[in-house]
Amino acid sequence: MSFIKRAALYCFRQRFKTMILFLVLVLTATFLLTGIAIRDAAKDATTNVQTAVGGKIELNLDTEGHMGSGQQNEWGTVYEYNGDLITEDIVKAIAKVDGVVDYNSEDTASYYGAGVDFKYLPAALGLSYTQYGEASSYTATLSSEKCSKFQSGKYKLVSGRHIMPEDKHVCLISKELAEYNKLSVGKNIKMYSLDADAISEFEIVGIFDGTEGTSENAMTVDEIPANCGYIDCATLFETFKDVLYGYEQLTIYVEDPVSIQNVYDKISALPELKGKTLKLTINTDEYDVISTPLVSLQKLVSKTMIMIFVVSVIILTLFLTIWIRGRKKEIGIMLSIGRSKANIILQIFTETFIVAVISFAVSIPFSFCVAEKIGTFLLSQVRSGAVHLNVQINALYLLPLYFIGILLIAAAVIASSWMIVRTKPKDILTQYA
Repeated sequence: MSFIKRAALYCFRQRFKTMILFLVLVLTATFLLTGIAIRDAAKDATTNVQTAVGGKIELNLDTEGHMGSGQQNEWGTVYEYNGDLITEDIVKAIAKVDGVVDYNSEDTASYYGAGVDFKYLPAALGLSYTQYGEASSYTATLSSEKCSKFQSGKYKLVSGRHIMPEDKHVCLISKELAEYNKLSVGKNIKMYSLDADAISEFEIVGIFDGTEGTSENAMTVDEIPANCGYIDCATLFETFKDVLYGYEQLTIYVEDPVSIQNVYDKISALPELKGKTLKLTINTDEYDVISTPLVSLQKLVSKTMIMIFVVSVIILTLFLTIWIRGRKKEIGIMLSIGRSKANIILQIFTETFIVAVISFAVSIPFSFCVAEKIGTFLLSQVRSGAVHLNVQINALYLLPLYFIGILLIAAAVIASSWMIVRTKPKDILTQYA
């Protein structure tokens, strides 16, 4: 009779022991399968973050050593930047670099406009240094959707659309300012720039919220976030055409943060940037904030799976050792009639594997029930609320599960079969018969 047939018959006869082994292996397989699923879900989430968030490279003015000697006026000492700006030629060259997917300029407080035909929410001082009252600050941008406050979720567009690179004479204003002046999307407003001594007309293309409750203790109107908005870069250049011929800041978006250094090197080597007083830096903060917890989760799951494997080997070894000790007479008889020790060990391995085949298949629905809950818990332990794990379990996971299971069973069987290896048949029969 072959060891495979003997193993099957033994499992059938020893139903109680087989059931205990079955439950142990189902529990082990459930945790291993859950670990595999969560690990793969974390990997997929990391890949999705790479695509969705990407990486950023910042191109800014290098003001160190390029701010002039300073000039005195009625407000104090004024320093003027005397270096290079980011011209359209530079922007076009960067856009052609392989790996660059988009770019944006966000020049904060680059335009101060006094309301010609509308009023700002009042501040404590109530200054009136122009014929139209006090001016508030506006951020000039190519794409308002990519601006930091919209990206972070602090501001949210509630009406209309965002400013786009091809726009001219458009603006975004806050919901509070729109309600204060009874303004809506499609309306035109006029603003006066004291710096350029010029009036510009803007179409309101979008209204955003997120400024509510932030105007307390403001001394000037530009300290009230609701009074501050966004305008297009084209109008800024038109207004200051005699002194402004380029961008002061450019954010370059890279599709894959992993290859951001390669893109950075290509941009640095552009002839359009040679000798310019511009500073290029890598910014992966947003990607790191989201991906770091996912990487930590993968490490946590890997360590947990190793612990589960080790503990399972120990538990299974103890179980099989007790099982084998109860079969000493049977083992001694098989050895005395010529069965090799290897044949007996293979029988024990086969007995365990037969139960494991059924146990691992049964563990799939159990794993499906617990995997997502455990994944959510582990994700909370690494402090990430920015992503959600899409934990899925299917039949494809049985292949790695059975591979790990075979290693686990082999380790346990070898460890528990030491008695068979070191003991002679005569000793077993005389000592335990």
